[in-house]
Amino acid sequence: MIPEPGNTDLNFVDFVILLGVVQGIMLFITSIFRKGRKEKFKAALFFLLTGIILEIFLNRTGYMYFTIQLVDFSEPFQFAIPPLIYLLVLSIDPQVELKKWGWHFIPLVIYTLFFIPFYLAPTEYKAEIYYYVHHMVEWKTTGDYELLNKLGNVRRFQMFFWYFQMVIYLVLSFQKLAHFHQNPKNGVSRFEVNWWFVFNTIISVLIVVTLVVKMTYFRDFGDHIIASFLTGIIYCSSLTELLRPSAMHKSVLQTEKISDETPKAATSGLKEEKKIEIQERLTALMDEKRLYTDSLISVGKLAKLIGEPAYVISQVINEKMDVTFYDWIAKYRVEEAKRLMTNPKTSQYTVEQIAEEVGYNSKSAFNKAFKKFTKKTPSEYRTNNISDN
Repeated sequence: MIPEPGNTDLNFVDFVILLGVVQGIMLFITSIFRKGRKEKFKAALFFLLTGIILEIFLNRTGYMYFTIQLVDFSEPFQFAIPPLIYLLVLSIDPQVELKKWGWHFIPLVIYTLFFIPFYLAPTEYKAEIYYYVHHMVEWKTTGDYELLNKLGNVRRFQMFFWYFQMVIYLVLSFQKLAHFHQNPKNGVSRFEVNWWFVFNTIISVLIVVTLVVKMTYFRDFGDHIIASFLTGIIYCSSLTELLRPSAMHKSVLQTEKISDETPKAATSGLKEEKKIEIQERLTALMDEKRLYTDSLISVGKLAKLIGEPAYVISQVINEKMDVTFYDWIAKYRVEEAKRLMTNPKTSQYTVEQIAEEVGYNSKSAFNKAFKKFTKKTPSEYRTNNISDN
């Protein structure tokens, strides 16, 4: 039972939930100061989850009476969690560019705008509705809150919309994770794929738990169960953040070992004439069809076009081109980017546009590859080229 106004109650469960709030804040701070799009999405997710847990903590312990303006402050947050999880799953592949990702947060924006009258509601209204919800005692306020009362009827359906939204994004997330698992590629960590599969599974269980709690407990009396579950997610995320560096390092070593050993063991009998033939066909595909502009180009795709096993294609590129597959593609892309920068028709393209034209979904990946082969950033190269002319 929620304490009466002016009283507080902090038991063991509440203390565990409070530790989850502290841990969530630490995860948010850690992620927000890291570089990369994925880290910013992660910071936002931790911030929102922590906000929801904090509100439940304040409700259960009675501290909400001392911060009455914070009543229901986290209610709109729930509509940002499903798209954030999906965007984080997509971000497992560093080469994927998330175009128009802001559209995913339209439900959040709409509900936040709808919720503004409740954010701005008088303290008296918030105190009375809070007391009524948690103690089931009739309102005693004399204010005229007819509009807020009517809008409150709409709020009864917000969980239904959240369930619908959550299920859609979970299906999309699991489909993408299945794709990563079935089509492993360089740069995509198996550790990340496995963790986000576990995370989405936990969120799926959370949906069921939330549904059972809302059907079993009247009002918000079962929210401590939801808060405990969310706190468990925060603790698991903290453990994952600690394990990630070593797991990522191990994944890289395994990838390098496989790439070094597989071609030698599988293709030792490939004749030189065959290698030259495949080399010529690969070069023709790049020159004539400009396959390097395909952001999803892979050894597997080339293998299907050539009609040879993927390990044979890798061996030919390694031995005859004297580069790795990714450096071979990157060289073509960089040369094409240089051409676009010096062509009067395309010289005004932005760096982002040029990166997209040559097959990169990430500006940072484009800049890194360009500097690797030219010793200059795209902007520096463009500036020097203009000054020379």
